[in-house]
Amino acid sequence: MRYFLVDKTVFDNNKVGMYGKLIYAILCKFANADGMCFPSRKTISKCGSFSVSTYNKYVSIMLLENVLEKKIRWRNNGSQTSNLFNLKNNKRNSFPVRNDIFNKGLSSTALCVYICLARYVAEDNCCRVSQHLIAEKCSISIVSVIRAVKELKSANMLETIKQTNISNNGNYVLLYRLTDGREYKNVIRRKIDVENTKIANAHMKSYRDLNAIEKRLNSITMPFATPLHMTYSPYAPDTPPELYLY
Repeated sequence: MRYFLVDKTVFDNNKVGMYGKLIYAILCKFANADGMCFPSRKTISKCGSFSVSTYNKYVSIMLLENVLEKKIRWRNNGSQTSNLFNLKNNKRNSFPVRNDIFNKGLSSTALCVYICLARYVAEDNCCRVSQHLIAEKCSISIVSVIRAVKELKSANMLETIKQTNISNNGNYVLLYRLTDGREYKNVIRRKIDVENTKIANAHMKSYRDLNAIEKRLNSITMPFATPLHMTYSPYAPDTPPELYLY
């Protein structure tokens, strides 16, 4: 599997918008070691699944943000050919994205969400970010994030694992796993799944047991008629709550 590098600073710049980030990533794919490339606007638009007018609009925005430089090129017969782009790319502050991502027929939103997940992926090829963060980084709504994740899962580009969040009343959070196989083995995958399941089950059992205790104690007539409440320690949110009288 081959990869290209995307500058984190540029991708984190919300002023260029979702399409600006996508165009920049496409240019990174075609760029040489010096950060220069000259794909046509039709090629870029096809890779990103957007129109040429969208390309024109967001390239202008990126030029204003000093994300890239553009030089117009001319043929010998006087007609214009593809532009020459010079990218502002810091390889020491970049992240890898698989090289074939633009050949999967994905929508613009799904492409940007995948690149965002690649931005935050850990060594185990998993990404632990909220839908709110993805929406913010991609300049889209949470509904669009949900649709994009569903599209990526249908294309076998992404897997999700539900993890119980004990500090949020037992509601689950999603763990995202990029399925490109980079430094990842099925044995490790099964091990992580087993450990996550054990931890989630233990947390949920503690939470349910304490809830049952609270309900039982509150049903007992107390001399002071003071209800029992559970509270979480602000210093250790992952630990089970304790019972207090107040």
